[in-house]
Amino acid sequence: MPKVVFWVHPILQLLATAMAAYALYLAWPRVLRNHFGKRTSFAWTEHVKWGKYAHILWMLGLVGGTALVARHWGGSGATGDHYWIAQLIMPCIAGGYITGTIMDRDKKPRKYMPLVHAVFNILALIIAIVQIFTGIGVIREFLLP
Repeated sequence: MPKVVFWVHPILQLLATAMAAYALYLAWPRVLRNHFGKRTSFAWTEHVKWGKYAHILWMLGLVGGTALVARHWGGSGATGDHYWIAQLIMPCIAGGYITGTIMDRDKKPRKYMPLVHAVFNILALIIAIVQIFTGIGVIREFLLP
C-alpha cells in the first residue's frame, strides 16, 4: 500500500478538528443569548452543517485510522496512548452527533439537551487537540522513518 494512504487519517482528523472549532465558534452567540441575556444572532444552519461535517469526518478518520493500524502495524494498540485516548473521543462524537441531530430535527426550546450537546462536543474538541500531540508521536514513529 502506498505510504501516502497513511497520511489520510491525520489530514482528515485535523480538518475535522478545525471544522469542530468553527462550529463551536458559531455556537458562541447562542451561549451568550441563552445564558447571559445578550441579544445575538445564531447561525443555526451553518453551525449544524459544520458540526455534522466535523462529526462525520472525525468518525471516518477514527475508524479508518484504527483499521489501517490493525492491518498494517499489528493491532490497534500499536499506537499506544493515541489509540487509548481515541477510545475516549468515540462516545463524545456519538453523543454530540445524536443530540445535535435531535435538536435540529425537532426545533423547540430545551433546557438540558443543549448543555449535554455542548459538553460532548467541547470534550471531543479537547480530546482531539490532545490527539494532535499524541498523533505527532505516531507520525514520527511510523510514518517518517
